[in-house]
Amino acid sequence: MTTTRFWFSNRSAFSAVVLALMLSLGVGCSDGNNGDVAIVLPGCADTGSCASNPPLAIGGERQAQVFIPANYTPTTRYPLVIVLHGFGANGAIQAAYLGLSERVDNKQFVLVAPDGTPNDQGTLYWDATPACCAFDKLGEVDDVAYIRGLIEEAARTYSIDPSRVALFGHSNGGFMTLRMACEASEYVTAAISLAGSTFEEAASCAPAARPVSVLLVHGDDDTTIRYEGGANGGNPYPGAVETSERYALQAGCDVANPVPGPDLDVDASVAGPETTTLIYPDCLQNAEVELWTIVGGPHIPAPWNPAAQDAFVDWLIGHPRS
Repeated sequence: MTTTRFWFSNRSAFSAVVLALMLSLGVGCSDGNNGDVAIVLPGCADTGSCASNPPLAIGGERQAQVFIPANYTPTTRYPLVIVLHGFGANGAIQAAYLGLSERVDNKQFVLVAPDGTPNDQGTLYWDATPACCAFDKLGEVDDVAYIRGLIEEAARTYSIDPSRVALFGHSNGGFMTLRMACEASEYVTAAISLAGSTFEEAASCAPAARPVSVLLVHGDDDTTIRYEGGANGGNPYPGAVETSERYALQAGCDVANPVPGPDLDVDASVAGPETTTLIYPDCLQNAEVELWTIVGGPHIPAPWNPAAQDAFVDWLIGHPRS
């Protein structure tokens, strides 16, 4: 498979291309009366109607568990984090594995942990891309609409900060997270994909309407979703570097000049600061795109360094969109 990459030696030329793309999509266009149109996520916080003791499940027939801070108050706007599990896991297990549910009180955010749909074997999956992981049920479930609906219902039910709406997905959930970063970017402001990837062809993930901060975390010893890219069920997916470049381009970052960041100790099973970081600078609207490579890391890193789990949450809620 031949991969075509687009490089811009001139930052102004790159910005012109991004601007042209945004204008073609009608993004940032004037309404003719009062300037730029801002896409917002309306919620109960806007009308002062949030309940002080809201329900801990949303989603209708596909109910999703919700975790709120013990000292939750409807007068505070909280970041929203939605965790998307890997193939065969579920929302509660994924939230515990990533250390999210135990950090709701300390980090002060609202966490939603939905489940995918069971296949014929009863295995829960997200219909993300052909490579992962609906397989023979591809296209039967509109998970983009379901997760978008969860975001909207969460805003109607809890006091949510619409500038901080984040997704964190692992494996199949990582694929789904990256799809949402394209197709629901009017809501999603930040995303972390752990051991995930995206569509084989960049054009299959429609250009995001708004810049999204994206962090790709991937072990280079992952034999399930390979760091260098591969195929799953005969369906190809791009590697971690190419995926990070695509989302940096989506966010208007300087793709040609990524900057090495500090080494991090993420995976406690690997000695020392094993994770290298790469940062794409100069993104639009305060967005950031980064690639963290867990050198020697597997598909399911364990145990995590607790400081890394803190860093994941800080990254998600610390990248508001301007």
